[in-house]
Amino acid sequence: MFKQFISRIPGADLYMVGSFLTFFAFFVLVGLYLWLVDKKHMAQMSQLPLDDSSTDQLF
Repeated sequence: MFKQFISRIPGADLYMVGSFLTFFAFFVLVGLYLWLVDKKHMAQMSQLPLDDSSTDQLF
């Protein structure tokens, strides 16, 4: 099926390779960000929704 798709549309292989590289680069960059981010900051941000000591009361 994909051979017919690639052979009928000129440049389709470039779109497939380009979309794969975009997908791969996105997840590599997200992985690097998660690996390099400050762990203390991540722990603080993960506890933020559960923290009751906020001074900004809406009601």
